[in-house]
Amino acid sequence: MNYEQFSHTINDKEKNIFLVDMTQEVEHFFSTLAQRGIGKYLRQGKRIGIIVDKKWFSSGMICRDCWFVPQCTKCSVSISYHKLESGDQIWLCHICKAQYNVQESCAHCHGHNIKWYGMGTQKVAEYLQQEFGAKSLIIESEKANSTNKIKKIMEELHQYKWEYPILIGTSLLSTAIPSYPLDLVVFFNADMGLNIPDYNVGEKNFNLLYHTFLHHDNAQFVVQTFNPEQYSIRQACKLDEEGFWKEENEFRKAHNYPPFADLCVLLYKNEVEEKVFTKVDKLHKELLYLKEKYQFHDLEIYSTPPLIYKIFGKYRYNIILKGKDLKNFMDIVFTKLNLTGKNFKVDWKADSIV
Repeated sequence: MNYEQFSHTINDKEKNIFLVDMTQEVEHFFSTLAQRGIGKYLRQGKRIGIIVDKKWFSSGMICRDCWFVPQCTKCSVSISYHKLESGDQIWLCHICKAQYNVQESCAHCHGHNIKWYGMGTQKVAEYLQQEFGAKSLIIESEKANSTNKIKKIMEELHQYKWEYPILIGTSLLSTAIPSYPLDLVVFFNADMGLNIPDYNVGEKNFNLLYHTFLHHDNAQFVVQTFNPEQYSIRQACKLDEEGFWKEENEFRKAHNYPPFADLCVLLYKNEVEEKVFTKVDKLHKELLYLKEKYQFHDLEIYSTPPLIYKIFGKYRYNIILKGKDLKNFMDIVFTKLNLTGKNFKVDWKADSIV
């Protein structure tokens, strides 16, 4: 058996959470359990929600001959593949929104062995249409970032609730929609967010799962994951907030992260890559000098690029400082180095390092 069942009774209502090990699945879009559940609930005329970690159609394209991945010219991210309501297809940078024409061959080697990777909301909707003949309504942040847009979504839900039995969205679906309860909620990939190199990804992942389970009173849940033993996923399925924080705090304490130490991130960005290296290297050496001079031996200071190296044409680099006595050290830094005049963005009490 490639899944576990966790049953809970909350407010006299039974919740069943099925944790599916996707490493045992032949079909890596939806598990056998999710496929059966979606088919069953559609036949019964019930409502289904699919929570997908990526928007649009596909995350990007890769050439299987030379392994080239097209990136945005202004941002160091792969170009996403989109299908517009008009039927047109475009490449789009999800950061700066620059558009690119869709190419049928590799721009590097001119080969045609092209593969689209990453399954976004549009591709999930297309798959469900082909597999079950069911239409889906996609709800994304761009469509729900104002009162009028939310009102329009609610009108669509009530007007087309039988035409669109499936809702597809990202974290927006973690909150129940008033007067439109879901009967089945499927997490397409519950551990994708854990791949981000940040200290608090476990907390974010746990909160998404945990609060989704609590907010949808009448729903049953299928949680698909390639890592069913990961503690943020497992403790969320158990609805064990205390158990999660016990393991999370052990990790943060061992690696000197908040709340066991302070964290400060200094970000420098410039259109000229060499200037970024020069500025960051100089400040990094000055910080290390002050650390030794004033004997802050327990502080950690290191430089590293952020998750996205270039945004809107500017290269970016971080200097990370963390430790229990960081405030006193930063007071010295501001006094001795005139940090405010060096054009570094200072994120004191940072809640992220990417």
